[in-house]
Amino acid sequence: MPLYPIVAWIPMLYDDERSSAVAMAAMFADKPIPQFWDGEHLLGKEVTRSIATDQKRDAWDIYLFYSPGVEWTDQGLPRPDKVIAQSNGVVIGAKGTLPPGGDQARLPEWAEGRADVVGEPSELASLLATIAASFSPQR
Repeated sequence: MPLYPIVAWIPMLYDDERSSAVAMAAMFADKPIPQFWDGEHLLGKEVTRSIATDQKRDAWDIYLFYSPGVEWTDQGLPRPDKVIAQSNGVVIGAKGTLPPGGDQARLPEWAEGRADVVGEPSELASLLATIAASFSPQR
């Protein structure tokens, strides 16, 4: 079953501007990946709500995985099946997304009880591939 990525660019850091997002979007120019600019953090806030985390934080640097057939509606995003994000210099995953790995003391305080450290930023691509493989039919 194919995966359908969507990229949303959200200005979270001082120099995050739409023009920067447009420049970064070029890395996907050869792929049919929908990309959106979320200058008002609407998606960031909705993702935060859908994963039931601290409502004072907009979600960003986050990767959501949904089962086939799950629909995003006007009622809001459904809870994703798997979630990983970059935070505090580590990659964290919602409980059950991936096995814990690395120094659990680096887990952000806001994620305690909801997530585990699952790796380092240098491992992000392989962690994403591992999750993606779990959504593909076994051959």
